[in-house]
Amino acid sequence: MIDVKIADVCGLCAGCKNAIATTEKELASGSRVTIFKEIVHNKNVNNYLHSIGAGCVDNITDLSSDNVIIIRAHGEPPATYEYLESNGIEYRDCTCPNVSKIHSLVNKYSEQGYRVIILGKYKNTLHPEVFGTMGWAGVDPVLIETADDVSKLKEFRDEKFYLVCQTTFNIQKAESLIEEVKRVLYDNMCELIVNKSLCIAQKTINESSVQLAKECDIMIVVGGANSSNSIELYNNVNSICPSVFIEDIAKYRDAIAEKGLVITANTRVGITAGASTRKEELLELKALIEKDFG
Repeated sequence: MIDVKIADVCGLCAGCKNAIATTEKELASGSRVTIFKEIVHNKNVNNYLHSIGAGCVDNITDLSSDNVIIIRAHGEPPATYEYLESNGIEYRDCTCPNVSKIHSLVNKYSEQGYRVIILGKYKNTLHPEVFGTMGWAGVDPVLIETADDVSKLKEFRDEKFYLVCQTTFNIQKAESLIEEVKRVLYDNMCELIVNKSLCIAQKTINESSVQLAKECDIMIVVGGANSSNSIELYNNVNSICPSVFIEDIAKYRDAIAEKGLVITANTRVGITAGASTRKEELLELKALIEKDFG
C-alpha cells in the first residue's frame, strides 16, 4: 500500500480554529451570522461556512444589526469596532490573541510618542493583519516589506520607533530586515524597540513539514491560492523535495502531472497545509490517494 503521511503539525492555527468554531457555534444556536470579510484565505473553508448558513460581506456599511458579526482572526482597526458599537451591531471578536496583543502594544507605544514600524506584506496586496495593525499605530506608521523599504527611515533623526511584525511574515526575511532597520536608525541616533511578533504556530508548521519532506518523494501542500503562509510553506518544502501546491484536493493528480511528477504504489507522499486549511481536507486527500494507488 502506498505510503502517505500528514505532517505532525499543520493546518488551522488556534486563532483560525477559534474563528471557525465561533461561527459554527453561533449558527448552531440559531443566530443569523455574517462574517466581516473572508474568515481565512482559503476558499474551501469559506465555502464550507457559507454552506452551513454563514454570510460574508466586505463593506462595513452592509453589516446589519439583525445578524451576529464575526470579526476574523486577522483583526480590525479601532474604526471597525466604533462603527459596530455606535450602530448597535452585535459582534464576536475572534481576533487572534497574538494579534490583539500587538494592537495593544502598538497603541501603547504610539501614545508614548513612538512611531510604529510594521514589517509585513503590503505591496501587491495589503495584508489584512497589516491593515488592522495600522489602525492602532497612530500617525503615519512605516510599512516595510523589502530591503528597499528600509530607505524610508533615512529621513528620520533623533526619533523613537517601535517595530512589530505581521505574525505570518517570513521569519528569515524578518530577521534580515530588522538588522537593516537597526543599522539605519542607530546611525541616525534614533531609539528602537523591536518586537519580533512572529507566530510560533507558523514556525512549528514549517519545521514539521520540512522534516516530513526529508522523508518523502513528493510533498503536497494544500491551501488557498491567496494564503501567504501556505505559499511560503510550499516554497520551504519544495526546496527539500519535489512539491505541488493545490487548492482543490480533487485535482491533485492534475497538479502532480503538471509538475512532471509521477506517483506509484511505491511513492512516499507527504501532505501538509498552512494555517488556513482544515485538517479534514488533508484526511480526505490522504484517503483519496490511498484509494487511487493503494
